[in-house]
Amino acid sequence: MSRVAWVVMVVSGIALATGLAVIGWTQWQAYQEANVATVGSRPSSSAPVSVSPSARPSASASDGLSPEAGTASPSASPTPSEATYPVPRKVRIPDISVDTRVVPVGIDENDALAVPDDVRLVGWYDLGVPPGADRGSAVLVAHRDSRTQGHGVFYDLGQLNVGDPVVVRNDAGERLRYTVVSRESILKKRLPYEELFAVDGPPRLTLISCGGYYDPDNGGYQDNVVVTAVPETSA
Repeated sequence: MSRVAWVVMVVSGIALATGLAVIGWTQWQAYQEANVATVGSRPSSSAPVSVSPSARPSASASDGLSPEAGTASPSASPTPSEATYPVPRKVRIPDISVDTRVVPVGIDENDALAVPDDVRLVGWYDLGVPPGADRGSAVLVAHRDSRTQGHGVFYDLGQLNVGDPVVVRNDAGERLRYTVVSRESILKKRLPYEELFAVDGPPRLTLISCGGYYDPDNGGYQDNVVVTAVPETSA
């Protein structure tokens, strides 16, 4: 082998190794950014709860938020309060610079919880209970990010801490103030749907997005970030 060929081979090998190292470091940084520690304690009722039907946090695979294959959804009928509550229209979370519109979402064609296509919007699961209800978990869901749209409105959801405020404004003009009491990173296939989508138990606000390790060959993000907040008066 000529000296020139040997030099070219060595340089090519170094470049390949450097490229692989950069890719590995980038993936590790992405994992570190998406992974969050569990803090606080999520409130739950000691009595049996009812859940809203077919609730599975997910979204299109193109946004890296599709659920893991085979994930089951709860199949109980909801029993919400008899009272009628105003519909949420905006949510503000100052500590992560969120101030955006809330739109109603339901179940998509895959029998999973729909998420707004626009990553700048937050969806309210309108088959459950609304923020301000006298009991149950009002669920707000949004994208962490998108391949085509970039960072989503809940990109920094995992940075919220116990004590941080969340304000929801409804179509009656009321400002419903909540205080964060817990933050969790939960493997998608282990999500406690019965609690997160319960229509009974203490009133609370449940914010959900994706997080954890991103595996493009296994449906995208492997975890869900779940933040729970309670009405300010009961915090």
